Amino acid sequence: MDYKKAEDYIFQRLKNELPSNLYYHDINHTYDVVNAADAIAKSEKVSEEDFIIVKTAALFHDSGFIVRYLNNEPLGAHIAQQALPNFGYNQEQIKTISEIILATGLPRNPQTHLEKIMCDADLDYLGRDDYYQLSGQLQKELMEYGLIMSLKEWYEFQIGFLAKHEFYTQSSIKLREQKKQTQLGLLQESLKNYYAYNAK
Repeated sequence: MDYKKAEDYIFQRLKNELPSNLYYHDINHTYDVVNAADAIAKSEKVSEEDFIIVKTAALFHDSGFIVRYLNNEPLGAHIAQQALPNFGYNQEQIKTISEIILATGLPRNPQTHLEKIMCDADLDYLGRDDYYQLSGQLQKELMEYGLIMSLKEWYEFQIGFLAKHEFYTQSSIKLREQKKQTQLGLLQESLKNYYAYNAK
């Protein structure tokens, strides 16, 4: 598996082909998820082969946004299936990578250890200090695509999402869960203040 060549290939495509109005799911998000997958996989002590497989899945996990916004995971898996034979990945490895990418679709129900690592890497920011910066970019993107229409909808969407979300690996639970619960509490307070202000 030539991970470096696969990385160069997909980052070039993301740079050139992703829509310019993806304020959250841009190339920086992919960099971020690859780095998170790297850190979690190391902490989880996966094998060398599995380490490359999960990082490759992270590289391709949002490539489907090149084609469409909603239900993009099958397209990301397809792009990986088309590209990875050129970089020395065998069919079994590509099948595993495709399944990991598909596991990032909603609602999430990862089955394997690598799928759990990928899902935790994809939403690692929920338990980090840069949550508000990144969630602001997501809010802008969802409004751009007409998926939320107001600040009230945004608060309700985020509160519902964080309340239901779970980290799957022991590494992410230990490192990110407490901060995520703090973000949830602050969002609930913000919605309460929103209601109080608009009731005047």
